[in-house]
Amino acid sequence: KNPELLKGKVTRPLNNLKVAGYYGCHILRPQEIMNHEDGKHPQSLERLIKTLGARNVEFNAKRKCCGFHAQLAAEHDVLTVTGQIVDSADKAQADVIVTPCPLCQMQLDMYEPEGREAVHSRAEVPILHLQQLVGFALGMSKKDVGFDRHVSAQEKLKLD
Repeated sequence: KNPELLKGKVTRPLNNLKVAGYYGCHILRPQEIMNHEDGKHPQSLERLIKTLGARNVEFNAKRKCCGFHAQLAAEHDVLTVTGQIVDSADKAQADVIVTPCPLCQMQLDMYEPEGREAVHSRAEVPILHLQQLVGFALGMSKKDVGFDRHVSAQEKLKLD
């Protein structure tokens, strides 16, 4: 919750990396219960991205539900949402989408190709869990943080 705790610990600043911070819905809503931050104008990911040395990229779908929980019941609708989220980040020129939600990360990552097809997009954006990006910035290797386990667009992720 407090990115200041990472100051001085970042050994590999993510300079020039354009990161789309994707909140999804469950981390923010319902705001009365989650009581984490302003659900309509969250800033925690943006602050953390900046602390890691990367550049935050604003995109329209950062608070949109990924639909993970409805994948089996409403597959086409969920794939459409997946495609819209990735396309939105791509149009904002993000190098990567980062989310703190493991379900959102899995949904967007696993179904990016089908989502792209559902919305007739060519967008290919790597999808990382927030812990992976933080681990890499703190000096862990790509393999240590599991970059090699992704389906979506890993070859586009230029981190060294």
